[in-house]
Amino acid sequence: MQLTDFSTLVLIADNVVFDKKKVTLYSQEVDRAYNTNVSYLKAGFEQLFQTVIVYDDPQSFLANAKSHKNDIIFPYWHGESSRNKHAVISSICEIENLIYIGPDTYANIVCSDKILSKDICRMANVKYPRFKVINEIESNVKWPYRYPVVVKPVYEGSSLGMTQENIINDIIGIQKMARKLLAEFKQPILVEEFIGGIEVNMAIIGWKDTIKVWSAAERYHTLKPGFFNSNLFAFEEKNLNDDIVLRDGRHLISEDLLKRITHLFSWLDKIEHIRIDGKILDGEFYCIELTQDADLHPEGSFFTQLQYAGYDFIEALRLLVDNCLERYNNQFPIQS
Repeated sequence: MQLTDFSTLVLIADNVVFDKKKVTLYSQEVDRAYNTNVSYLKAGFEQLFQTVIVYDDPQSFLANAKSHKNDIIFPYWHGESSRNKHAVISSICEIENLIYIGPDTYANIVCSDKILSKDICRMANVKYPRFKVINEIESNVKWPYRYPVVVKPVYEGSSLGMTQENIINDIIGIQKMARKLLAEFKQPILVEEFIGGIEVNMAIIGWKDTIKVWSAAERYHTLKPGFFNSNLFAFEEKNLNDDIVLRDGRHLISEDLLKRITHLFSWLDKIEHIRIDGKILDGEFYCIELTQDADLHPEGSFFTQLQYAGYDFIEALRLLVDNCLERYNNQFPIQS
């Protein structure tokens, strides 16, 4: 199979609209596919396919799934509050035996869970901050490692619930912040060591241990050098601060780290594209999050990194399709 064998791509995306200046620290809309991003993706895929069909909810897609047996599916629906939200579309595709781009249900669940994702890092020998999980507030909560720490919800993305106040220096502060986040999100809370240093993202497209392209970006504050030595890339910085930008960070990735990241990528199997967020401190990379649901705006971190590697937006979309089909061809060869 190759791209020219398909005339239609099906894009499933939230397609929400909101005013970024009016969102709050707990606004779930921020973690969903914005309609501008969806419009760019649709226009981009229209340069590769005769037809692009868009569904903005799983129910509509499910009702029509059987009519898409000969199409390619691109899941970009992020859902609302369920911890399983990122796995819904991939599960429908698996049930209906549809060809789809991107992570399967396993990879979606693992990457969306900040606890499980650390175990994938452990198996790949990729460092991560030491951590503890809080399910309820107890009077004898203890923190056995160094301070400061970061306190955050386990299943949320887009830095929901996160400000610089989530950097905590004592056990009373941990209890106070954990209590606040438990009440708001009603999910386990992660307490992990704060890692200073250089803020780095890696973008990867490939399948299993075949990396088609990788790139990296350093995120930095144009007015405050060393900002991330003592600060988070938190909600306000992510959504309202134009002074934090990206630059080419490929020189920061050692050959040894790339080997370990490739091992991590292989462990996830059907992941196909991912952004890995981390910090480099004293020459060591620490993985903070595995982001399988990255912002796919052409000027967002994922596609910006691919530009550093020589791929424009349309070329990167084509690579996503070709990579997906190559995996299917190898995993499920057509019998002659």
